[in-house]
Amino acid sequence: MTRSRRLLNRARIKIAAMLAGIATTCTLLPFFIPCSLGQQVQRSVLLPSSAARSIPDRPPGQGSWEPTKSDIESLETNLPQVPALDVKGWSPRIKIDHPEKYFRQYVPVIYGGKKLIYINAFCEDELSPFDWHTHLYVVTDGATCYWQALYDPVTKKISSLTINSRG
Repeated sequence: MTRSRRLLNRARIKIAAMLAGIATTCTLLPFFIPCSLGQQVQRSVLLPSSAARSIPDRPPGQGSWEPTKSDIESLETNLPQVPALDVKGWSPRIKIDHPEKYFRQYVPVIYGGKKLIYINAFCEDELSPFDWHTHLYVVTDGATCYWQALYDPVTKKISSLTINSRG
């Protein structure tokens, strides 16, 4: 990916964050958005349970639930588990380092009678839709720029880490 395309992609995500009311002191210039130092961009969002219908390869008819603020805070606290996980179908050398740097969508699901939170994550450098904070962002390739996992709020464990195939 060229440097100018990466800058454009970063600008698109920052614009999406601004539209969501997260970043309000950025200055919009063509292809570049410099922001104030110390400004935080929202990197995670809890999507409505209806987003579960868009999860690829999900078990049918498993239902949904509403996680608490504490469940989401616990998930965020346990993100450091991700780099230690093996990625299904990939070499054990392939890891997701710094999962906190990815944009993350959380979707409450029920699989096998267990209340879980589906994690859908993607890189800042990749093209992403302006509505990533309201609709599940599904991509079929992209390797380690796109990963998914499940979080169990009862056991406080992250599992079933997958990454997309190489495009």
